[in-house]
Amino acid sequence: MEYIELSLKNVKEESKKLYSDIKKKNFEYDLVIFIAKGSFPIGKELALLNNVPLLEIKATRKGGSFKKIIKPFFKLIPKKTLIKLRAKEMNSDYHEVNSDRYIEFNKTIYNKYSSRKNILLVDDSIDSGYSIIETKKALQEYFINANIKTAVFNYMSKAIIIPDFNIYKDTMICGPWSSDSKENKLFLKLYEDWKGDYGRKN
Repeated sequence: MEYIELSLKNVKEESKKLYSDIKKKNFEYDLVIFIAKGSFPIGKELALLNNVPLLEIKATRKGGSFKKIIKPFFKLIPKKTLIKLRAKEMNSDYHEVNSDRYIEFNKTIYNKYSSRKNILLVDDSIDSGYSIIETKKALQEYFINANIKTAVFNYMSKAIIIPDFNIYKDTMICGPWSSDSKENKLFLKLYEDWKGDYGRKN
């Protein structure tokens, strides 16, 4: 399985490639919704490129608390060991066993965009597909008759859904949203700054 590391600058460049694929397939989206919070920089770039609003939605895995507890220790694990652990997780049935998701979004903010008809749902990667399926289902129930398409950097061939747009397949990506990324703190600051503006503007 291929492994790549992306900086914030790289994410911007890769988002442009993803945007080119979307334009090539003639999807004119009027709203971008990213799955918080990892795909924030991808969603932000895709929203800017098409000059449309950006919203967020959360998909929390039930039973994922253990992973949250050990995340701070990821930076202490040697890179080669961490890559092996990630590959092992991706090849396991962990995501299938923990397939239920809690979906959350701010309906007060969403109400202002309820008439949007072509929505781009963005995530950084699809491992099992459960997060994006449950998220898309919740959005389809809210945005009646909207055309919702999915865009990701990468998806795994074992996933139960194939995205509408992607640039990688079966690739492990360590982006700024990863705990062990050198730019993780900067990513978190940019996300929190956007979230502050997001709340004030809406």
